[in-house]
Amino acid sequence: MPSHRRRFLAVPVAALTALAVAQAVTPASAVAVPATDVSATLAARTTSVPKADDISGSGPAVVWRQKTSADTSAHGWLAVSGGTPQDLGRLADDGEPVNVDAVSVQDGVVAVATSVNPNGALADHVTLRHLDSGDEDVLPVAYDSSGAVGDERYRGQAGDGILVQQSYDDDASAYRVRLVLRTPGGADRTLLSDDEQYEVLASDAQGALVLRRTAPGWDHEIVYVDFATGATVTVAEPTTDQLPQGLEFTPGHVGVIDGATLTEWQRSAPGDGPSTVTLPVSGARWISDDTLAWYQRNDSDASNELFAMSRDGSTAAKDLGGTFSDVAVGDDGRMRAALYRPDVDAAVQTLTDGRVSTTAGDATTIPAGLARLDALALSDGALYTADDSSRLDGVLLRSDLAVGPAGASASTPARVLAYSGGLVHQTLAAAGGRVLVEQGGAGEAGHFQVYENGTLVGAPLDYADASVVTVADFDGAHALVSDKTTAANGTLLLYTFADGHTQRVPSGSALNGGAIYSSVRNGTTSTSSIRRTDLATGTATTVATVNCLPGGLQARGSRILLPSCGAAYPNGLLLKAGSSTGTAVDASVLTPILGTDVLYTFTKSSDTGAITLNAQSLTGTETTAHPLFALPGKANSAAAERWTVDRDAPWAAWMDDAGVTHVTWAGVPTAASAAAPTGFSPNGDGSADTWVPTWTYNRPVSWTLTLKSGTTQVRSLTGTASNGKVAPVWNATTQTGGTATEGAYTWTLTVRDTVTGRAAADVTGKVTLRRAAPAATVTAPTVASSAATTASVPVTWSAKTAGVKSYDIGWRVATRDSAGVWKLGPLQTWRTGTTATSAVFGKAGSPVKPVAGLTYRFYVRAHDDAGQTGAWSKAASTGVPVDDRAAALRYTGSWKSVAASAAWSGTERTSAAKGAYVSFSADGTQLRVVATRKSNGGRFEVVVDGKTVGTVNTYAAKTAYRQVVFTRTLGTTIKTHKVQLRILSGSTPGRSTVALDAVMVTR
Repeated sequence: MPSHRRRFLAVPVAALTALAVAQAVTPASAVAVPATDVSATLAARTTSVPKADDISGSGPAVVWRQKTSADTSAHGWLAVSGGTPQDLGRLADDGEPVNVDAVSVQDGVVAVATSVNPNGALADHVTLRHLDSGDEDVLPVAYDSSGAVGDERYRGQAGDGILVQQSYDDDASAYRVRLVLRTPGGADRTLLSDDEQYEVLASDAQGALVLRRTAPGWDHEIVYVDFATGATVTVAEPTTDQLPQGLEFTPGHVGVIDGATLTEWQRSAPGDGPSTVTLPVSGARWISDDTLAWYQRNDSDASNELFAMSRDGSTAAKDLGGTFSDVAVGDDGRMRAALYRPDVDAAVQTLTDGRVSTTAGDATTIPAGLARLDALALSDGALYTADDSSRLDGVLLRSDLAVGPAGASASTPARVLAYSGGLVHQTLAAAGGRVLVEQGGAGEAGHFQVYENGTLVGAPLDYADASVVTVADFDGAHALVSDKTTAANGTLLLYTFADGHTQRVPSGSALNGGAIYSSVRNGTTSTSSIRRTDLATGTATTVATVNCLPGGLQARGSRILLPSCGAAYPNGLLLKAGSSTGTAVDASVLTPILGTDVLYTFTKSSDTGAITLNAQSLTGTETTAHPLFALPGKANSAAAERWTVDRDAPWAAWMDDAGVTHVTWAGVPTAASAAAPTGFSPNGDGSADTWVPTWTYNRPVSWTLTLKSGTTQVRSLTGTASNGKVAPVWNATTQTGGTATEGAYTWTLTVRDTVTGRAAADVTGKVTLRRAAPAATVTAPTVASSAATTASVPVTWSAKTAGVKSYDIGWRVATRDSAGVWKLGPLQTWRTGTTATSAVFGKAGSPVKPVAGLTYRFYVRAHDDAGQTGAWSKAASTGVPVDDRAAALRYTGSWKSVAASAAWSGTERTSAAKGAYVSFSADGTQLRVVATRKSNGGRFEVVVDGKTVGTVNTYAAKTAYRQVVFTRTLGTTIKTHKVQLRILSGSTPGRSTVALDAVMVTR
């Protein structure tokens, strides 16, 4: 038959990588997303393990046949030295019962078998591409599918020619077929004839292994035919359609493998007879010039694993890992295989000496088409997609979603789970960091399994037929399952994955927050109670009562959605727990969906019938539902919906026809941080002279801040924040520029998204304006109190200015250092931020126990409602007296110790002897003498540094204990003074006794 030649590209073999042409994928038009949405996209995912077969290699060139999900028709592909693959075009359909080697490469010539029949008939022409010269020959094949005389079928490549099975009638008019070699510009040459059918098992430019079938017995015979001489040799005669365990076809030999025995012929002299070779391993299936490989079953997962070793046995057998298929030997004697690693890569890989080659150019990535994402699920800002594609094992992918001032974003999908044993179909749910997948399809065993971080959690829920089960709700630990089997009669079942327990629950129930919500009719009335049953404790409580019979429930947080609620609310009713009244919800198009703080509803176009998903914020200040996107159609009636919403966070997602996944933020701006001072003081001191609250939102916003005094608006501030940070400044002026008065003001912040126009919930609070710094005073007795042995000081304090909210109380004390010098210590805190106005120093809660002979000074400062802190007040000083029994007091003359419960520390020292005295040193600035005044009280004089400075009469008609009877300023600095208290004669004979209680020196 005639052929024709054309030039396609003239490039030397060494530079053939330049032939690789990347395939551009043009996505289908997507459903438009409103411009006011905040959204992001995830590019159409390409499957990383596309299927490739009919692998053929010749030196640096490798070709194969491939189908992708983007195009169901097979294409031929060419790669040179691991370069970028070039699409060689669509190939002939291989749906006929005979094998068609549709693409191959031999001696630098690529053969591509194609058909012009749009229905995909077998090849009606074969294109031969010469890689070294760039020439292209097209050889016709007279295929008409009838099998009648003259019908031809392409059987394989023979270097720069092709092998064709041709039908004819012999001399006796019997139907026969022959195998002919057809070359460009040459006459057909018959290689084999007088048979019924040929199948070329392997071929190169020198010869071919051919399976011939002969009538009438249709026996099997495998022969090797040499193209140059036409000589043939029979290498095997199978008795059935089962071919020999293995066939060898290398540049030097042909042969068959049986167990560990290889029977082979030299291709250069096939008539010389075979030789027998014992292989290093039994069960081989393919042999190249250097590598032996075979499959071995793995009983754990019923898979076949590829093992390989060097042909001469110099290396041990090794499991090559991954998934291999279509192992073939090229005309260069090198073994190649399709290698698949789920969700990692897929490549045509060269095997060398029993190993996967690491030499550059020995692996070519197989082009990937669009993945098939079978289901979508959203939970708490994480998007899950079930990707089954054309891989041997499926994967579950996760992308984390975020929204901020820069817009919405989605992380690159990452694998969280690889699964096998069935595809993930319509059911894919996520909640609480876990995902629920359903594996199996209609009429197949179904497995509902929960995974967390890629690990199976709990007991799977198994059904003999997955089509009878629908998952109605999932919370991460439980699933509500609608069982359509006759036994369960369509009831709703609660399944607990932790222990595999199943129990029947009322129809229309819902899961939320570790509890199940159900509606219960109240007797024969038309009212129903919504009950919440804690799944951990079993405690049931009524959270709402409604004047209708709910048709179902949804629950999220404190909200409950009744998709239908009788005649009063034929569409739906939204209410909060604890309330029996709610808001009507439109459910006329599709059942609305309740999310956390978002209500999703649907509207239908009267013109096109398109259904739009709308989102209504339940926390903002407006009730308008905003459109998100038009729902995409299903791929087919059995497929999952290609859209979903997040019930835990304000997100929705959908997939277009091009496989691009779109995620849309459905919320309103929220503040990630807020700081609103409760007051300020515009007094010009440089501290808090203005009120500067801040709120940082996750979106660009416009804002209005309104300040009121009572019901009167005083000031309104407005602005925009492209970065989401709202920071208004109020300088205590009115709208007209006047001075705002002191007092409390109510403020309200209103925020609206500048992109979507959606309003956030208003924020309100109070701020107090104070112009004067807060002040307070403190009081304490001059002398500490003690009715027993422990000194205590009652201290009180009070505000001097308006708006004081709390106080700090401090104290100081002077002590003698190691050199004997008295020094006043640092200010120490006793109370901080207290609202009390009194306390007792020395009682419970005191920082120290008061010490006799020391003086304690107390201070107070105030905090006001404007956030100001005042200065420390002047000190109130209290001294702790030295008891009459102290060693520092030295008595001379007649003195008597007397117990007196009302005296300082319970005792006093008495004397009526004229001239008796007590002496001591006074190191301080002031001297006080404490004594008891009585009806027999006598007199004493006070001598300081040898000089009488005063006389004291202790007489009193009524006894009074712990009286300061004498006070003397000793100086402004602490110095040591010698003091004597000397008894004088009484004013009358009955008034001569002095009762000394204590002395106190202020330091």
